Amino acid sequence: MTAEGNAPQGGGRQKALFGWGATRRIRDVVAEMKPARVVLVAGPRSYRASGAAEELEPILAPLRVASIERADAYPTLEDVARSRDEMLAAVPDLIVAVGGGAVLDLAKAMRARFSVIDQGGGRAIRLADQATLDIPLIAIPTTAGTGAETTQFAVLYMAGIKHSIDHPGLRPDVAIVDPALTASVGPRATAASGMDALAQGIESIWSVASTAHSRRYAARAVRLAMACLEGAALGGERAAREGMSLAAHLSGRAINETRTTACHAASYPMTARHGIPHGHAVAITLPAMLEFNAGVTAEDVNDPGGVDSVRAKVALVLRLLGVADPAAGRRRLLDLMRALSLETTLAELGITDLEPIVAEGFNPDRAGNNPRRLTPDVLQSMLAGTW
Repeated sequence: MTAEGNAPQGGGRQKALFGWGATRRIRDVVAEMKPARVVLVAGPRSYRASGAAEELEPILAPLRVASIERADAYPTLEDVARSRDEMLAAVPDLIVAVGGGAVLDLAKAMRARFSVIDQGGGRAIRLADQATLDIPLIAIPTTAGTGAETTQFAVLYMAGIKHSIDHPGLRPDVAIVDPALTASVGPRATAASGMDALAQGIESIWSVASTAHSRRYAARAVRLAMACLEGAALGGERAAREGMSLAAHLSGRAINETRTTACHAASYPMTARHGIPHGHAVAITLPAMLEFNAGVTAEDVNDPGGVDSVRAKVALVLRLLGVADPAAGRRRLLDLMRALSLETTLAELGITDLEPIVAEGFNPDRAGNNPRRLTPDVLQSMLAGTW
C-alpha cells in the first residue's frame, strides 16, 4: 500500500509506503532521489536485530554511507549535537533513519536549526528562522508505537527534562513502514510500544484540537490496536503485527494534527527519572484519565466546543473500546495492561516519590490540550492510584 500524507514537508506531501517487506522499496526511492552520500542513523541493536541491515546494506552499498548510532536511551541535547556534527562532516544528500521512536526523533532533531536559551529560570529551545536543514529524510520504524516516521516534532532531553521541537520541516519526506521489522521485538517491548499507539489514538480523539479529519485516523488506530495488540505482543502473529504497525502509523498521523494530552505530559518524567519505557509510562495514567475526562463539567471544560463536545469524543472512545460507560472503559484498559503483563501503577514499579513527576509532568501545553482542566493534585492522585 502507498499512502500520501496530509501535512506539508518542504512544501509537499509525505510519501508513505506500507506493507510486509516494504523496506526493499527503498531501492526505488533512492533511485529517484539519486544521492551520492548518505547518512544512516540507526539504533545500536535494532538495526541488525530487525533485519533492516540485511535489506538495506546491499541497496546502499554503491553509495558513500556514514553511519551514526544513537548513544543515549533517549535523544539528549548532547547526542543531537554530536550526531549533527558527524552528519555535517559527511555532507550528505540523504538521511536514512532506522529504529524506534528515539532513533527517528534523533534524526529529525539532527536536521533542525535551533539554539538553547535561558528562559524563566530554565532552558528552552528556539528554532531558527530557517528551521531545518534541506536534507531529505527517509524514516523506517522498527517498532509499532510512536508513529514518529510521520510526525513533524521530535523529543529531546536537556538535563533530564523533556523538550519538543515542532516544525513542518521536521516531518520525514518518506516513511517506510515494514511490519516485518517489528518481528524481533520482544513481548514486553511490543506491549509498551503498542500502548503508546493506543494512547496516542485515544488522546488525539479527546484533544481540544481534534477534528473530524484527525478522528478518522485516530479511531482507526484505536480500533486496530484493540484488535491486534495482544496478538502482536503475546503471540507475535504476523497479521497482528501488521495491524499494530498500521495503528502506530495512523496514531502518528492523528497526533501530528492534534498533539497529545495530559497522559503524555505525565509520562516524560517517569521515563527520564525511572527509565520506564515511554509507552508503558503513558499507559499508567490513561485508564484514570478516561474516567476523569468523562466527568467534565461547565466549570472545568477546556474544549472550545464545550461539555457536549467532550462527552461526544469520550463516547467515541468508549465505543471503540467496546464498553458502555467510563468506569467500564477504565477497567477495560486496566485489564488490557494486566493481560500484557504491564504494571498498572507506579507503586507496582516500586516508585513512591511522586512530587517530582507531578512537578515535571504537569506541562501547561499538554494539560491545555486535555479536554477537562487538570490540576496537579488530581494528577498526583492518579499517579498514586487513589483517584
